[in-house]
Amino acid sequence: CFINPHAMRVIAFFNLGDIDLPGHGDHQAHLTLQKTEAFRELLNINGKRFDQRQLAEWLEDWIDHLQTFAEDGRTELSLAASVAAIRRITIGTNAEATSEEQTFSSRRSAMAEVEAKHKDQLPAFLKFTCEPYQGLQERTFTVRLSLITGEKPQISARIVRLETAQEDMAKELEEKLRFGFEDSEVRTFVGEFHTL
Repeated sequence: CFINPHAMRVIAFFNLGDIDLPGHGDHQAHLTLQKTEAFRELLNINGKRFDQRQLAEWLEDWIDHLQTFAEDGRTELSLAASVAAIRRITIGTNAEATSEEQTFSSRRSAMAEVEAKHKDQLPAFLKFTCEPYQGLQERTFTVRLSLITGEKPQISARIVRLETAQEDMAKELEEKLRFGFEDSEVRTFVGEFHTL
């Protein structure tokens, strides 16, 4: 039984044989774990930029899976207050220019400061809890929100340490298979095997 942890796919060969009695390896069983709807939706927002309405509506749609947190990552915010804060963002700009002229030189500098103001505290992190694949345990993923200022503010979302979570899910799949086959002659390996 060969486990591909990146694709969450397993191939079991029933007639691979061994060195003394090699088989053809043409009788196989394939298993590919299916992502849940919630996990697919979480992956879809990774790296995406939302306008205010899109993110507010997304939060409302997935309220059963979410918690929102302040910038320190520990202070939990009310989801209703987080949605209201996202809907009401004010962008303020301060510009400053300096010019200096001398006989043999001139110097100019400009500085612009952009600040997002909001009545309520904007969430900086989301905790999204879901069962990622059918049959695997429920997990909580952390999503970092970043404000992108401009004429129309946007908020980007990025899953924190997604690769680590994927490795953990693959280990869980491997453990389930090893436990399931421990009373049989089936051996499990991490990696892929291809017949010619």
